[in-house]
Amino acid sequence: MNELHVRAMLAGVFFGIWPLLMNRSGLTGNVSSAVFALGALVVVSPFALYEFRGVTVSVVWTMVVGACIFGGLGLLAFNGMLSKATPQTVGSLFVLMIVVQIATPALYHVINGGGLTISKTFGFAAAILAAFLLV
Repeated sequence: MNELHVRAMLAGVFFGIWPLLMNRSGLTGNVSSAVFALGALVVVSPFALYEFRGVTVSVVWTMVVGACIFGGLGLLAFNGMLSKATPQTVGSLFVLMIVVQIATPALYHVINGGGLTISKTFGFAAAILAAFLLV
């Protein structure tokens, strides 16, 4: 296991915890999105500022803007769901979101040259079945 595996696992733990906490915050969806974005900016800024020098030389800004738009819309949709979900339903809704989130880059991989293999077909079917059984 290397550093990237550890970071992926930590990201999974942290991304798994924050929505469960936000669900119990009592904030509405749009307000919780703004508060979360601001709070994340405060946490991330010292690290980003340290690395920012010279970073903008080869940046594809259209991709950055697209990522921000999709990320913002996803955050609004997700926090809107969190604010209305009960503690009893938040887990299953979170699982549904994660299954769809996993299927999205898998589909991207299939479209961009990976091809649809039998194992990937079974993987998509398993994801659909998992979402159905877990929700």
